[in-house]
Amino acid sequence: MNQGISAELRHRDFLKKQHERQLTQSNIHANAEAAELIADRIAAKLAEQNDIIYKVGQRQGRTTVIAYLSLIIGGAAALGQLLGPIWEWPLIQQLLG
Repeated sequence: MNQGISAELRHRDFLKKQHERQLTQSNIHANAEAAELIADRIAAKLAEQNDIIYKVGQRQGRTTVIAYLSLIIGGAAALGQLLGPIWEWPLIQQLLG
């Protein structure tokens, strides 16, 4: 009798852990898809911004410098969106102390 209860408890525990693993995998998958959507949106915004800056720069004759500066600023913004603030990066935290 006691073995039957013990086996049932082990089975319930196994099912619970399996369910938790499935939830974790679903969360990981959802987070990956969300990160991909964010990256796509950032890329689209950067392309839009670069087009605007290129057109303005073309009228003023300063296309190249403005476009590269825009890409550098946009790239930094994209990294901030994907990786969080620079002061929270593990490498920077190690350098700071």
